[in-house]
Amino acid sequence: MSAAGYRYQALKEALAAAISGHDLARHHAAADHRRPHALAVVAGLASNGYVASLLVSRYFRLGDAGAARKVFDAAATAAAPQKALLYNAMLRGYLAGGLPRMAVGVFGEMAAAACLPDRHTYHLAVAACARASEFEVGWRIGAEAAAKGFASDLLVATALIGMYAEAGDMGAARKVFDGMPQRDAVAWNAVIAGYARGGHLREVVELFMRMRSVDVVLPTEATLVTLVSGYAGFGSWEGRGMMHTIVIKLGFQLNLFVSNALLDLYVEFGCLREAVMLFRQMAVKDSVTWSAMIGGLVRNGRPDSALKLFRWMVTNSTVLVTRSILLNVIMACAELGEWREGKWVEENYVCCNGFEFKRDPSVVTALIYMYAKCGMLDSSVSLLYGVAEVRDDVFAWNAMIKGCGELGLVEKAVGFVVEMQKIGVDPDAITYLEILPMISLIPSLKTGMEAHAQIVRRGFLNERAIANSLVSMYGRCGSLRHSIEVFSRIVVKDVISWTSMMQVYAWNGHVNEVVKLYEVMKKTETEPNHYTFLAVLSACKNTGLVEEGMELIKYMQEKCGLKPEIEHISCVVDMLCRAGRLTDAYHLIKYNNSEHINNTILWGTLLSASRSCGDLVIGEAAAKHLLSLDPENRANSKMLADIYVLLGRRDDADNLLRVSMTRGLDIKPGCSWMEGFPDESEQRKLTGRHGYLQQRHNHEFILVKMH
Repeated sequence: MSAAGYRYQALKEALAAAISGHDLARHHAAADHRRPHALAVVAGLASNGYVASLLVSRYFRLGDAGAARKVFDAAATAAAPQKALLYNAMLRGYLAGGLPRMAVGVFGEMAAAACLPDRHTYHLAVAACARASEFEVGWRIGAEAAAKGFASDLLVATALIGMYAEAGDMGAARKVFDGMPQRDAVAWNAVIAGYARGGHLREVVELFMRMRSVDVVLPTEATLVTLVSGYAGFGSWEGRGMMHTIVIKLGFQLNLFVSNALLDLYVEFGCLREAVMLFRQMAVKDSVTWSAMIGGLVRNGRPDSALKLFRWMVTNSTVLVTRSILLNVIMACAELGEWREGKWVEENYVCCNGFEFKRDPSVVTALIYMYAKCGMLDSSVSLLYGVAEVRDDVFAWNAMIKGCGELGLVEKAVGFVVEMQKIGVDPDAITYLEILPMISLIPSLKTGMEAHAQIVRRGFLNERAIANSLVSMYGRCGSLRHSIEVFSRIVVKDVISWTSMMQVYAWNGHVNEVVKLYEVMKKTETEPNHYTFLAVLSACKNTGLVEEGMELIKYMQEKCGLKPEIEHISCVVDMLCRAGRLTDAYHLIKYNNSEHINNTILWGTLLSASRSCGDLVIGEAAAKHLLSLDPENRANSKMLADIYVLLGRRDDADNLLRVSMTRGLDIKPGCSWMEGFPDESEQRKLTGRHGYLQQRHNHEFILVKMH
């Protein structure tokens, strides 16, 4: 190399060192961050691909995308053609800056400039397409990469898997994955995450097992977070402990991110005891941890505990209050109706100087809902009109409408729908999904038809969820004809459509039509849900179709894999009791499911039926079981005593009632006063079949229970 070449190389390396130096923050503070750029221009190296790429990266790190673009444009239009290095710097900078669409555009410019992409280019371009949801462009880039032999490259293939998975094409993602000659943890994580996102839990678990057994790749933090989060979204309640076991076996129980995922899993399944235990065991907790625990308590019916935990956090920890934590705490206040607590949160963490939430639309919207649900409509209205960021936001208006609806203020809610349109805010689909069930509560056919007219005018009638809601609304308003009309116009009916129409028939007394419609639905191969079976079982109960009902509950369990809820079993028990098949009802409660054997409603239904039918043997068994479940309930003692009397076992009845009296159970549904003490024969008459005698010592009156 000549002396001039050495000097050129030395100058380029010196510039590179100045551009990439670690004193970036100091230069930025001193406002001379452009100095290395100026030196490059003076040295005539600003168009050099290597130097220009370093300058581009520097400006992106400083947050100045505009300056980076100017450097790129100057270098790209220079006489000498640029290599992929410069384009890769732009792609990487736009991606890091959250501008994936700009990155996709740079890749297009690269093709126009006849610059050949390398493996890094394809990797970055595909990642940009995934983030920008530019899937058609991504597929073209993937095909181009495959044609040039890059599809099996570790970097490119991993990006392609992520992009295909984001697009929902797991077939293409799996094809790329299976074609990779070698796979690292990142590639495995990409395909596992893709299946988890689509709810394919079986494939997630299968790949997780193969990851270690086939490629002998150790799971990483990201692997376990994906696995646990996927199970939380689509797994079964019974297997929740398995995830925790896997985490412990692999030694990730102290990892903050994995622990947060486990915490989410437990609260998602309603396992508050396990969630609290895990929360207490976590040595390090970040804002995500606190938000998950507080939110989990709110969603699982413990808003009071959520508020206490929040108070403890702000008093005893250094964790900053985040948007997510605030939203959960405000929701807790709404659930409790504690507007004063919500006001305290607003004053100290929303409106206080130094907090960035005072004009945050999501936080203000949550406050609007909280105040409205607590009945403080003036405060809600003040926020709705007083904060510019939410005044024209349909979400804020929907929150106001929802809060009014939960208070039962249907007319107020309808009024706000009118008001929002007056100021130029158009209702969206959520608005109508909120207002239609409220109209069903009045019920007002006129208001419902007015809402229907607006839905048609605004083009929402093709929204299936809204059409389903209209079917139910008209049914509640007693207009079967309108329900049928709306239902018949739903082009692609889902299970909610069919179930809603079945419920409408049932509400309007057409129980035979429920069974007929169910048979029609089965021909469409629509999978029924719990509500569908409940509607049809109710129809079978009301029409005496006992065998059909029994077949239906069997079909529900064996063919559809749905576990009957207490409502289904209660319906079947009632159906069997109406048909006089008390023994079958008894066996269904006692032996069908361990959860049902301790349900007082089921045993109460059986007891009432046994008394009506005169089956005192079943009645005694039901009454005894009820008494064992709730020994403090005086009605249970009374019913069992009555059965003993009917069976001729008066001594047992007297003993039972005497025991109840000694335990302090006051059995007196009705009474009258009698003067004097009756003789033994009179006492026997009074205490025989219809009551018991309670003698008050040292008084001249006795209290006799009467029917």
